[in-house]
Amino acid sequence: MAAKVFTVENRKGGVGKTTTAVTLAVGLARRLHDDGGGNVLVIDMDPQGDAARGLGLNPNGRCVSNVLLSDGNVDILRDNVISADRGDDGGPSRSNLYVLPASDKLSEAKEDILTEFALLAARSMRSRRGGNEAHLVDILDEKLGLAKQAFAYIIVDCPPTLDLLQQAVHQYADYAIVPVKVDFHGASATGRHTSNILQDQAEGIDITIAAIVPTFVNARHNLTKSMMRELTRVYGKQVIAMPVPNTVRVAEAPASGGRTVLEYMPDSPAAIAYQDLVDRLYAQG
Repeated sequence: MAAKVFTVENRKGGVGKTTTAVTLAVGLARRLHDDGGGNVLVIDMDPQGDAARGLGLNPNGRCVSNVLLSDGNVDILRDNVISADRGDDGGPSRSNLYVLPASDKLSEAKEDILTEFALLAARSMRSRRGGNEAHLVDILDEKLGLAKQAFAYIIVDCPPTLDLLQQAVHQYADYAIVPVKVDFHGASATGRHTSNILQDQAEGIDITIAAIVPTFVNARHNLTKSMMRELTRVYGKQVIAMPVPNTVRVAEAPASGGRTVLEYMPDSPAAIAYQDLVDRLYAQG
């Protein structure tokens, strides 16, 4: 059975995308482990490479760019995926969680991919065979399709700007998770971002918004209450996840040896909110 693929995305920076991505990955890996098996992969598509660091991992030169510039060879994929299990060095035990990390090399790889696409499109036009949009839209399926056969869940941690790879990421994925910082600018940017997802849906890409995740929430603030009401009105109550409180515990977790809040303080309100989202996504099958 092919993996369920979730993107974690928002064009607004500082909304907790990477925190959400790695926390969901840890939670889903735990659920699979408890239920008898299955692996989870985090694919970092942000050149900053924070997904591996957030889990306390050293990529040692491994990068998703190496896979994107390959021919989709399974050995290259295997050589660039690292285990997130840190039980042997006193860290969290995550025997079924893996990461395909990113680095600065990803920015260069994107340029090479787009250059290759432009050349292919030019050749296609000269030969009068029509456009070549499908090549770019399908590129993640071409390069990372094998990962879907090896994992039960894949979480794609997206940068604020996907550029021309946006449709390729949406083509690869099944669902989008959109963290939103609950303030005026965050809600506004989220509206613009989700319109991009809906536009890709209209163009035939089968991706669904699984959850809007309110982050950095101060429940007692009047502005927060107003923004939560607006998010519910726009997206519907069933799409809005349990709010993640604005708490220092979330920031402390990676600094405590590369842990997520689920591992660092599982009884905290932030961990409870993320666990609720994990359970919700897991229940979808």
